[in-house]
Amino acid sequence: LCSPHIAPPHAVFMSATDAPDVVDLERGVSALRVMTDGASGAPTLGGDVVSDAVTRRLEAENARLRRDVVALRAHLSAHVPGADAVLNAYDDAMSKSASHPELAGYRTDNHEFVVRDVRKQSSECLKELERQAIAGKLSAPELGFGGRLNRFWSQDPNVDSASASESTRRRSKAAFELALVNDESAHVIEPLDRKIRIKQKGLPHVKFSWLEAPKNAFLVKKINDAAATVALKSAVATLKAKGVRTWLEPPVWGELAEFAKAHDCLTWDTNDESFNLEDVTDFVVVFGGDGTILWASKFFPRAMPPVVPISMGSLGFLTAIKVDAVDRALNDVCLGDFTLTVRSRLMAKIVTKDGSHGPWEYCLNEVLVDRGPKAVMIELDLAVDGRHVTKIAADGVILSTPTGSTAYGLAAGGSVVHPGVPALCVTPICPHSLSFRPIILPDSVVVTVSCPVDARHTTWAAFDGQKQSELQHGDSLVARVASFPVPIVCAVSENTDWFDAVKQGLLWNARGAGQKPF
Repeated sequence: LCSPHIAPPHAVFMSATDAPDVVDLERGVSALRVMTDGASGAPTLGGDVVSDAVTRRLEAENARLRRDVVALRAHLSAHVPGADAVLNAYDDAMSKSASHPELAGYRTDNHEFVVRDVRKQSSECLKELERQAIAGKLSAPELGFGGRLNRFWSQDPNVDSASASESTRRRSKAAFELALVNDESAHVIEPLDRKIRIKQKGLPHVKFSWLEAPKNAFLVKKINDAAATVALKSAVATLKAKGVRTWLEPPVWGELAEFAKAHDCLTWDTNDESFNLEDVTDFVVVFGGDGTILWASKFFPRAMPPVVPISMGSLGFLTAIKVDAVDRALNDVCLGDFTLTVRSRLMAKIVTKDGSHGPWEYCLNEVLVDRGPKAVMIELDLAVDGRHVTKIAADGVILSTPTGSTAYGLAAGGSVVHPGVPALCVTPICPHSLSFRPIILPDSVVVTVSCPVDARHTTWAAFDGQKQSELQHGDSLVARVASFPVPIVCAVSENTDWFDAVKQGLLWNARGAGQKPF
């Protein structure tokens, strides 16, 4: 039972001679229900109503899948001991599902996360919630307008279905369900074997493959660096030979105008507000150091294509590919044979006392709130998910990503965090307290740093060391982990590249000599 619209684990690969898998069958049926769920009866996919053409195709496909499910259930009943009990329990749960709450998560005006049963909300109330989300009073999808409920039935894959069901019946354990809701989704898990388990959140292997050949690459080089210019020119020739068009920043295109024209390099008019580099770029090649990657990320304030990092800087935490491996790296990227380290970004904005706010700023390293040009201690209020946590008396506070934990956060005594950890780091700068330790928060929180109305001094905010802005009394900075990361091509793997960087760049845990044996 397999469908291109049902991704694993909702796919069951089975032949007439295979041993049926009850758990996978249940997942497949559950997926069918999710796809046809919704008050309007219109098929949905990931919570979005799909087009009429896709609707008709899904309906026809679902009809075929349901017929297959009926046949598989009959096969299970005939050949698998204890299957009838499991399937009957599943049918009972499905028949009762109409009475279960249908949950959705929202952010309130002060960023508190709340969960509502949308079935108990009137249509007018739901429309008002959606209107507030669009208006910005509630978090829009980017900030967490929670998804509609999906229900899943789970079981330990290492335990036989029939024996688990019989064992549970003998123990007479009460059935239960877990509602798992965050800004992006809402799921209810009902373990058939009455056991609580969690899924891994890390992604140690992210393999990228093209479904069609890449057509455009954006090349960025370190400024005033002759070696980076030479490497860029070589890459342009390599990519042109592979049929990939190259784009350059307008200043770089002007600097290399004769070369750019001869090799058909493209650029854009900076006065053309309709142009969006994100719409044409398949991947980015950066010749420089970590600062050059920060610069390149500013061209993609939302979704960023894969970044090929060529090391021509100093420490090179993010640039693991050596200059002499450029041709091999570009060949692998054009073939779609590479892995990624997905580096999370922060999104932050300043909200004034009267409620007005500027645009979201995306930061790969950190958001800084500090004393600015004044040599004084400042006071700040720190809130997490709308609830006041503590008052800060310090030179400032750093909100950083795991990538930024080895930047300013490291210098301020913060924790070093692996880039695979979904986290938001809070590090005080010279706090006037012996007990204010750095903390690491989950990536689902919204952090608010405010300048108190009665504070002695105003404060300043900076985004990846740029766009410094003053926070007046009563102003706040709101920050959270963004949905759009910076995907960076690995030289070897995420773990290998990162540990090599902290060991070679920071001499992490380096000792002058090892301990002598007895």
